[in-house]
Amino acid sequence: MNRTFLRSLPVVAMAMGNKMGVNVRIQGSQAMTDGSTIYLPVLPEGDDAAWILARGYLDHEAGHVRHTDFSVSEDTPMHKALANILEDVRIELAMGKAYPGCAVNLRNLAEHPATQGAFTPSSSKPEQLFLGWILTECRSRVLRQSALSSVAQKTRTSLLKRLGAVLVNQVEVLLKRVDRLSTTRQTYDLAKEILDLLRHAQEQAPEQSPVQKDENESEGSSSPCRGREAQGEPQNDNGTREKTSPATSTSDNQRCEEPADRSSSDSLSKLDKDDTPDVSDSAGLPSDADKEVVKRILTKNPGAFGDLGQITANALQAASDQAVKEKGGTSMTGIYPGEQFAREVTCGSPPDLHQVRHETVALRSRLTRLVQASRLKRTYAGRLGRLIDHRTLHRLPTGDSRVFRRKEEKRAINTAVLVLLDRSGSMSGSRMELARKTVLALADVLGTIAGISVATAAFPGTDNAVVPMTPFGRSASRTRDNYAMTAEGGTPLAQALGWARVQMAVRQEKRKILLVATDGQPSNSGLVKALLERLENEGVELMGLGILDHGVTGHFFGRHRTVQSLSELPEAVFGLFQEALTE
Repeated sequence: MNRTFLRSLPVVAMAMGNKMGVNVRIQGSQAMTDGSTIYLPVLPEGDDAAWILARGYLDHEAGHVRHTDFSVSEDTPMHKALANILEDVRIELAMGKAYPGCAVNLRNLAEHPATQGAFTPSSSKPEQLFLGWILTECRSRVLRQSALSSVAQKTRTSLLKRLGAVLVNQVEVLLKRVDRLSTTRQTYDLAKEILDLLRHAQEQAPEQSPVQKDENESEGSSSPCRGREAQGEPQNDNGTREKTSPATSTSDNQRCEEPADRSSSDSLSKLDKDDTPDVSDSAGLPSDADKEVVKRILTKNPGAFGDLGQITANALQAASDQAVKEKGGTSMTGIYPGEQFAREVTCGSPPDLHQVRHETVALRSRLTRLVQASRLKRTYAGRLGRLIDHRTLHRLPTGDSRVFRRKEEKRAINTAVLVLLDRSGSMSGSRMELARKTVLALADVLGTIAGISVATAAFPGTDNAVVPMTPFGRSASRTRDNYAMTAEGGTPLAQALGWARVQMAVRQEKRKILLVATDGQPSNSGLVKALLERLENEGVELMGLGILDHGVTGHFFGRHRTVQSLSELPEAVFGLFQEALTE
C-alpha cells in the first residue's frame, strides 16, 4: 500500500470518524458543515498547502461539531461575528487539550491565512479593527499562536487612539475570561458583555466638534496641571503659600497624574509607525471615546472577517476548482463519501441464511478444499538438514547426498477480502435479490476459512455514502439483518471505490482483494477507471462479479465473472478466487 496515501485526507477522515465520532465526507467542491457532518472538497493528492488547510479545517469544524451548541442565537451581526471568534478560540482550546496533535494542525491553519493578510484589518473600518484585535489577541495569548502576536500589537495600538486606553483596557479585562469559557452560551454572553461595554461608553461620550477639540487642546489654563505648572502653588495676599484642603489637593493630584498614563499609551501607539495617535485621544476615560467609531463598531456588519472556518472553506474550494481546471476531474481521486448505518436504509426481510447456505454448499466445500491443499506442506529430499530421510539412503553409494528430509515452505493465506454490493436503481427486481444472496453467501463462506478476513458493504446510501453490512471481524450470521435492503439511487461506484481504498489502506494483511458485485453501469466511468488504477498500483487485487450484466463488468475489471442465478455462483466465485488464494 502506498505510504503517502496512508497519511492522506481520506484516511484521516475515516480515522476521525472512528476516534472522534465525527462524520466526514470528501466529495464535490465545497467545504462546509451542517452541524453533524463535515464536508471537504476533493483535493489534489500530494498538495502540501491543501493538506495543511484541509487538516486544520477538519480539526476546527470537528471542534464545532463536538463542542458548539448551534441552538444559541445572536442579537446583531457584530454580536454574531464577535461570538464566533471567541467560540473558535474556545473549541480549538478544547480540541488541543483532548488531542494534542490538533493544536499543531490548528496553529498551522491559523498561520496560513495570517501570512496572506486575512486577519489584518482595514484601518478605515473600525469594526474590522476591533474584531481583528480581539481575534489575534486571543489566539496569540490563549492558543499560543505566536505568528499573530505582531498583528495583535499593531491593531491594539490603532484602537488606542480611536477608543481610548481606558476602554481598551476594560475590554482586555473581559478577554481574560476567554480561556475559562466552557459552553457556547457563556461565549455568547461574554460577547454581549463586551458590546454592552461599548454601548455604555457610547452613551457617556459627549458630542464634541473638531473646533471645540482644538480649542480645548490649545487652552493650557483649562488644565489644572498646566495652571499649577505655570503659576506654582496658590498664594495669599501676603505672598505666603495658601493651604489647600485635602480633598482639593487629592483631586488635583489625580488629574495631574493622568499625563503619565498618556505617555505610556503614547509609547505603545508608536508601534504603529504609520499613524501615531494623539495623546489626549488614546488615553481618555470611556467617555472620551469617539462616538462615531463606537457606533460603527456596534452597527456595521463585519461580514466574514475573522471567520477562520469560512476563510479556510473558500481557500479549499479555490484549490479544488483550480486542480480540476488544470488536471481534469479524473485526477481527483482522493474521495471519501463517509458511512451510513444499515438500519437507516434497510426495509423488508433479509435473505434466508439457511437457504443461502444450502444453495452454496458446493462453493463452501470447494473453497475449503482449495485452501487446505494450498497449505499442505510436502516433504522432499535435500542436501542439508537435521533429519535423515531413510527412504533415500540408497543414494549414498552413488554419490547423491540428498538424504535429508526437507519440508516445502508455504506462504500463509493472510488475505483481506472486501465485497462491494451495487444497490442502485438499475439493480432492482431479480438482480437485487440475486445480489443480496450472493454477497451474503460470500461473507458466510469466506468468513469460515482461516486466514481470510472478509467485509461487505453496499452503495449508495444517502448522499453517496457507503453502507457497511458485515464489517471486518463480524460474522454473516450476526449481521444478516443488514442485507434487508432494496435497490434505489444512482451508481456512484467512484465514491464507493474511494471508501474501499481507505479500508484497504489500513488493513495489515499481506494480500488484499476487492470484489465488486454490480450490473456494470457506473456513473462517471472515467473517474472509476482512474480509481481502479490507483487501487491496483497500491497492491489491491480487483475482481468484478457481474449480476445479469451482459458482460458490462468486463469493461472495468480484468478478472471478472457473470452470474445469472445463485446456482451459478459457486463456479463463478471459485474461478475468481482459485488463483488468488493459492498463489
